[in-house]
Amino acid sequence: MKSKVLRFLNIGIEYSIYAVIFFIPISPAAISSFAGMAIFLFLIKKILLPDTTAIKSNKILFLFLMFFFIFMELSLLNSGSLVHKSLRALFIKWGRFPLLLWVILDVFQDTRRIVKAMCVFIFSAALVGLTVFSQKFFGFEFLRGRVLGSPLSPSTGPFKSQNGLAAYLTCAIPIILSLSLWRWKRIAVKSGFFLITAMLILSSFWTLSRGGWLGLISGLIFVTLVINYRRIRKTFWFLFSISYFIFVPLIGLALFFFQNRRSSYRFTLFRGAWAMIKEHPLLGKGVGTFMDYCAVYTNNPGAYYAHNCFFQIWAESGIFSLLSFLLFLGYIFYKSFKVILKIPKSVNFFLLTGLSAGLSGFLVHSFFDVHLYSFQLSFLFWVVLGLTVALISNLNQELSD
Repeated sequence: MKSKVLRFLNIGIEYSIYAVIFFIPISPAAISSFAGMAIFLFLIKKILLPDTTAIKSNKILFLFLMFFFIFMELSLLNSGSLVHKSLRALFIKWGRFPLLLWVILDVFQDTRRIVKAMCVFIFSAALVGLTVFSQKFFGFEFLRGRVLGSPLSPSTGPFKSQNGLAAYLTCAIPIILSLSLWRWKRIAVKSGFFLITAMLILSSFWTLSRGGWLGLISGLIFVTLVINYRRIRKTFWFLFSISYFIFVPLIGLALFFFQNRRSSYRFTLFRGAWAMIKEHPLLGKGVGTFMDYCAVYTNNPGAYYAHNCFFQIWAESGIFSLLSFLLFLGYIFYKSFKVILKIPKSVNFFLLTGLSAGLSGFLVHSFFDVHLYSFQLSFLFWVVLGLTVALISNLNQELSD
């Protein structure tokens, strides 16, 4: 009886995650419902069968994540009268994601399920591309019914803003492009991947999002360099360093550092964030308080977010919290590279390369926006991150067997 219940719970959790992946660009309400269902069923499963194998096999990763949350908790010491906001941000906005990560690592312990998750992701991304085309050429999109003001307006697709669409595409395009480069036996499959990739790249161009373009370029550079690693083995790290520490920043300077009304507003927010950092550099002003304090420092009641995820984390919860988060991310990329450079060029190689490239592009775009504070995009980030770590764990297990 117990085994049947556990099997039912596993199926429920697995398909709830598939639903979350599908609805990320479409419905925040559906994301919330299915993510809540996955976590609820997972907790029941852990009561019936206590097991922390997924955490133990990724203990360093969860250690960095634990420090990240410890320092966010300590930031509450500086929240003052806004401590209620900090508690809500800590336990609701941020607190659900370590649980979601654990759920994904626990359930997706075989590559077959990860491949099924990617099929759902690609189907959902293809729908986004089609609805962007519908919006561009017919003035409306069919997923959320969002109307485009004019043919020259930036495309938003099913998202509220063009930056939301751009962030989603920045993550999705490298994944699908990387998979299209595998030697598929059926030419129709390869052609389909290329067609979806081309459609999404054009959709990204129509967003007119400079941060999105820069993130996409970063992701495509990642795919290009990693897939050609064996050809450029001797110069790989040199080219990688030049690309990410010189080439990408120079493109960023060209795209962002010219005077216009929007850029000047962005720099106003940067100054507000920096004022918060200077006052409390170690523990920040309190998680979830940026909107309130930045409005005071900038004399601008419309100051909502820092337009830079990392700046906002530092301003809200301090340098130690930011460093813990960066170590958390750095460790994932380190493990990803270790596996990618060991395994043969199988479909798993291209899938892991694409997932890592998608994360890379998303994080570069996050230098110019606050995607980790967006409901839909934060789920996109943590789901893709979870699948990346799950695939790394599975491939490491195969290498050790």
